[in-house]
Amino acid sequence: MQTILIANPKGGSGKTTVATNVAGFLAGKRQRVVLADEDPQQSSTQWLARRPALFPLVRPMPEDRRELRETGAHYVVIDSPAGLHGERLRDEIRRADVMLVPITPSVFDMAATARFLGQIAEYKAVKGGELAVALVGNRVDPRTHSAAELDAFLQGGPFPVIARLRDTQVYVHCARDGASVFDLPRSRAEADWEQWKPLTRWLARQARAAL
Repeated sequence: MQTILIANPKGGSGKTTVATNVAGFLAGKRQRVVLADEDPQQSSTQWLARRPALFPLVRPMPEDRRELRETGAHYVVIDSPAGLHGERLRDEIRRADVMLVPITPSVFDMAATARFLGQIAEYKAVKGGELAVALVGNRVDPRTHSAAELDAFLQGGPFPVIARLRDTQVYVHCARDGASVFDLPRSRAEADWEQWKPLTRWLARQARAAL
């Protein structure tokens, strides 16, 4: 069972967008997926409640975590809360196999994320390569100056950048409908599928490396 932690202490960085779409992608590949919503806003839980029964199944985390093994999950995707730090962050990192850090092209997000990345880079699991960490640019409009600033920030960091997701209403509609971009027809989501390919291939490499 692989645990994918989606984390950034800055609220509004797109953790739920990344978490729900990662879960939707894996479920669409016939993997048994559990989505753990640890954010007090419970946005991922609301997404699950709106998810149509005909879509590939994504299960919620059991109330008693000791029952997780009984789900037979291949993957657990954790939508972590804003402000994650200290011992709780260490606990999350200890049980994770992969960590994705979403970031938007905002000066506030970049400053908060820089501090966060500096902190986790010192953790033993990260230093030793036991935890794979990667960045995901979120709500990026390549025509803007802020996108160029984000690119400069991402390229100077210690972790790979595996995707830049565009700023589009498609994600808003998916959140509303309990869908991921992978549940949509090609005519609506082909551009987004292309942007996700580097991320999904990276996840597949991490899963193979863990075998």
